[in-house]
Amino acid sequence: MAQSRRLHVGMLAVTNYESDPRVRRQAEALVARGDEVTVLALNSPDRPRYEVLDGVKVVHFRTEKFRGSGGAGYLKLYGDFGLRAAAWMARHPRRYDVVQAHSMPEVLVFCAALQKVVRVPLLLDVHDMTSRLFESKFGESKIVKAVHASETASMAFADEVMTVHEPYAEALRARTKRPVSSVLNSPDEKMFTPSRWREWDPAKEIVFSYHGTIAPRHGLVALVEALQIVRTQLPKARLQVRGGGDGLAAVEARVDELGMRDVVDLPQRMYAVHDMPAQIDEVHIGVAPNQLDVWTADTLPTKILEYAAMGVPSISFRNPVVTRYFPEDSLTYVDPASPRNLADAMLKLARDPEAARKQADRATEVMAELSWSHQKQIYLDVIDRMAGR
Repeated sequence: MAQSRRLHVGMLAVTNYESDPRVRRQAEALVARGDEVTVLALNSPDRPRYEVLDGVKVVHFRTEKFRGSGGAGYLKLYGDFGLRAAAWMARHPRRYDVVQAHSMPEVLVFCAALQKVVRVPLLLDVHDMTSRLFESKFGESKIVKAVHASETASMAFADEVMTVHEPYAEALRARTKRPVSSVLNSPDEKMFTPSRWREWDPAKEIVFSYHGTIAPRHGLVALVEALQIVRTQLPKARLQVRGGGDGLAAVEARVDELGMRDVVDLPQRMYAVHDMPAQIDEVHIGVAPNQLDVWTADTLPTKILEYAAMGVPSISFRNPVVTRYFPEDSLTYVDPASPRNLADAMLKLARDPEAARKQADRATEVMAELSWSHQKQIYLDVIDRMAGR
């Protein structure tokens, strides 16, 4: 294939495209160099079925994101989206040079079965393992075993596999003979840039932040309870929350129980990726209060990377993946992320702005080595190799 030929890449993603940083960043990277990208995604409120967003063609299926906690709801979501995606791909068997399926679920790659028949290469991008989500929510069960088997089959069906960090890649290599690459969820440094240092006086207003998926395993209730403890000593402390998920109702209920509606800024809408730098620019300290379980034991939260890229000091739960990338002097670790431990860490950083600044500077140095510019090239090389460039 000649280097000058424009590639046509099709992406399948059970997500709200405009707010999914990984899918959007990759699609825009391809478009920026002259390729054509079509993303099949979930329905988004107040958006047309077909649109071009920053050069990317987006098809919003009439499938709504599931916000509950039942396994049947997830299966219905995946099944409905999968049928629509398979029908779309069947109508366009030779349109794409590469098809990329973003998990969850991994079985989404089978929607491109016709492309497989006509030898269009298939890339499976494993953001998170579906079996670990189900095990986290429902414990060991027959459905978890079935999902685990489906993951293995999906990786065997794909031509290559990609994932979000090297520890995940190592685990996946043990399960498949396919090539496995890792591309970090590094924020685009053109958007998430270090801003002016936001000075604060511990005796005055200080704003803590959480953004991302809101689910029980992400510890937002514990963070709200920690804020209540912090406010006994720093009465002007506040919390900004941005994101959505099936845990939002529980967070809202706990905020109301504690009478903290005036100090916890809860999300009123969905925020697109491009909205987040301005939101982060309004805060002083970021927090990733994840509760350790089978799901979070090997995740690297994107929010940590984004806080670090923007020079915001942050507090994080501890797992082997986070500590692999971020040394002790770049984050304030809590182990585990209980309300008391979180409160102690929040008070420690809030009372010593200079130490917080040094920590933030160190985290920004770490991000310079994990920049999207470098990760993007790894991603583009994978696409080019699969397309025969």
